[in-house]
Amino acid sequence: MEMELEVRVVAGIESCFVSLPLLLLQTLQQTRSSGSLPHFLALELRSPNQHLWHVAWSGSASSSSSIEIAQQYAECICLPDHTTVQVRAVANLPKATLVTIEPHTEDDWEVLELNSEHAEAAILNQVKNG
Repeated sequence: MEMELEVRVVAGIESCFVSLPLLLLQTLQQTRSSGSLPHFLALELRSPNQHLWHVAWSGSASSSSSIEIAQQYAECICLPDHTTVQVRAVANLPKATLVTIEPHTEDDWEVLELNSEHAEAAILNQVKNG
């Protein structure tokens, strides 16, 4: 199942999960044999010029007919606002057993060292126990 949608970058969201429009959620639900969606869903977004992004959904519906993504996350993965993408659910992903995060600059290292407990809590909240 593929569907063409627009990506909308939203400021103020502190999550690495996307929000999906109701039309896409209904379509995904209809394609599932159980009739219900899993708690987490991996999605592949592909632009007309073949740029590819992988994102995850954890249950939230967008307030528009677009896929909504946090501004900071979109900037990190270089996903521009108002990009039109083909959306495809990705099945049978292996379960991650290890996540490694490495700061990019010396300033990043310093911030991480000073805020290690907060960073750990934020990362675990994003990853959750799927």
